[in-house]
Amino acid sequence: MKNNLKKFRPFGPFEIKFENMPGGKRITRDLLKNFWTTTHELNNKIRPVKGVYIFGMKVTSTILPCYIGKTNNTFERECFTDRNINIYNGEIIRYARNYKPFIFFLVYQQERKQKISDKVLRELERYLINLAVEKNSDLANTRGREDKDRFDIIEIGGRGRGRGAPTKEGKFYKKMMD
Repeated sequence: MKNNLKKFRPFGPFEIKFENMPGGKRITRDLLKNFWTTTHELNNKIRPVKGVYIFGMKVTSTILPCYIGKTNNTFERECFTDRNINIYNGEIIRYARNYKPFIFFLVYQQERKQKISDKVLRELERYLINLAVEKNSDLANTRGREDKDRFDIIEIGGRGRGRGAPTKEGKFYKKMMD
């Protein structure tokens, strides 16, 4: 059987500058003018290609995914559209603490001139949305969420909802599922 897995490489997080304005923090077009040229990585490896992006907020050790999107064209054309900036600003205002906005990229790694289909990007976006809902039930995405019952594996400790020390079985499960 041919291995037909599409490969995506993670890049980020990249901090997004914001302004303190009346009513709260805001991302503005002026602050985004130089975003793609701040690093060689952003300019050459991310800006001109396709993939999935995650807008989030972080403060100290807390990292919250807030919005997940896919590209139809390139990251440069789609990450900071007026619609997306409005979504990001809504998320910034929602959090009263001193959260800082960031964006994270999963960049498609093209092999042998193989293009990525919109269907694959849509599937990855939907998968990530449902993964992110587990961490942030107030995720800004509404499309792509599965309304069916979700699962909760308890007694694994750490990142799972079952807090405290993991059981022997919980440790085995965690190791098995990585």
